[in-house]
Amino acid sequence: MSLELSEFQKTYVYETRAPVAEVLADLKALETLDAKAEQKRRMLWIAAWVCMGLTVALFLVPFLVLLAIASFATGIALFIIRSRASRSDLDDRRYGLVAALLQRFQVDLDANAPVDVKLDLAPVDAERKCVGKRKRGRWDSEDFADTWLSLHGRFADGTHLHLSAVAHLQKRRRTGRGSSGKTKTKTKRKGKSLLQVGLRVKPERFPGLTALEARARDAVKLPPGARLKRLRVAEDRVELRVLLDEDWVARPPKAPRPSEVPSGDRPRPEAPSKTDASRAVTMMLLSLYQVLNYSSSRGQPGNVRSLP
Repeated sequence: MSLELSEFQKTYVYETRAPVAEVLADLKALETLDAKAEQKRRMLWIAAWVCMGLTVALFLVPFLVLLAIASFATGIALFIIRSRASRSDLDDRRYGLVAALLQRFQVDLDANAPVDVKLDLAPVDAERKCVGKRKRGRWDSEDFADTWLSLHGRFADGTHLHLSAVAHLQKRRRTGRGSSGKTKTKTKRKGKSLLQVGLRVKPERFPGLTALEARARDAVKLPPGARLKRLRVAEDRVELRVLLDEDWVARPPKAPRPSEVPSGDRPRPEAPSKTDASRAVTMMLLSLYQVLNYSSSRGQPGNVRSLP
């Protein structure tokens, strides 16, 4: 395993060039690290509320007032420690997405070629990711651009894969007096994610790619929640850029089997599903391969595959 946890925790950046199996082992280690941080945060939360409850009970006993004050101070300290600990939590959607994609593509990737991965798991609103601060009317605005993923690999057919992801976030803050005369602070945030999948090929294997650009858009199929931003077709590469809402998941949880649901339970109405990012990337890749397959079959009479 190439991951050095002590070094990673200084920057929250994971970067390696290694076989897929080794990268998956590193991502599993990150998942374990994150689970421990979440468990610690949960225990701090429980301990803080226990102290608050104990404070109320101690205040009812006159000669235990000092002990009650100490319990209250301890509870406040635990809340502060928990809030700071939450800043070091990893965004599991990110490492989970990379793991899901590598597991899915592992069979088709060149077994003899390593993959290059750079994964930045620091918060999207980290100071180093701020790209601008300005005034928007009465709002103080901060803009963040977070290029958190870059992945390069080679498929068994010789095609080179490049996958990247960028998160964009805007935070707004406004302080003013309300109708009651009290000073109030309002905050807003909005974000989006940009995914890019590119395939680099040898032009002689895929003749006439550039001539397909007008029709290639019809080959693009995306899941709900993903919107086409740009399609580029050149003689040696095809690229797709897709926008996702900020609130996406690496892959949705599996629905329980009917046999696992108690017979007396009534089915609950389904909540609106979040965008499945791993499915979006997979469909982007399949769309690009459909364009390549059509190009490679053009010179073979009777074997021409059609675009939609």
